[in-house]
Amino acid sequence: MKKTLLPKNENGSVVVLALIMVVLLSLLGMAVTRTSSIDVQVASNEGQATQDLYQAESADSYALETTSNWLTDGFLAADTAASDKRNVDLDGGGDDATVEIRCITITPTTIAGFSNEANSLPLMQHIAPSPIASASSLGKFVVRRYGITSKSLKSNTQVQIGVYKFFNKF
Repeated sequence: MKKTLLPKNENGSVVVLALIMVVLLSLLGMAVTRTSSIDVQVASNEGQATQDLYQAESADSYALETTSNWLTDGFLAADTAASDKRNVDLDGGGDDATVEIRCITITPTTIAGFSNEANSLPLMQHIAPSPIASASSLGKFVVRRYGITSKSLKSNTQVQIGVYKFFNKF
């Protein structure tokens, strides 16, 4: 029969094992804490991006509904030179977005003070026949095309829309 030799002095082995477990659990806790803080930052950034997008979309709607400046006859009758740029306050707490409204033209034109995005709208005829699917008489009306570029002032989030208005054919 063979005898196995066991260490005779096992004092402190439990302490070493406990210390290793504490270090491993501490590292695991730090990793979980870091992951949680990153998730909170991601959620905060996503919330801010969503708010900026809504502000830009609201500014487009505001421009369409507030016709005091740009839907006047003088603005709309201008062939290709009509433009309007202004900041809008959507919630009563100061300016939230910038709105740039300009004619869509067949040739590239740059309006001083406008953003690159507002100055690079798709190229189309400014004055065109009314769309076939519209309920207007093709021979009596024309449309004039305009582009609206809205940008949140807190970020570079922007929304562009194209609009047209019917006019009596002159």
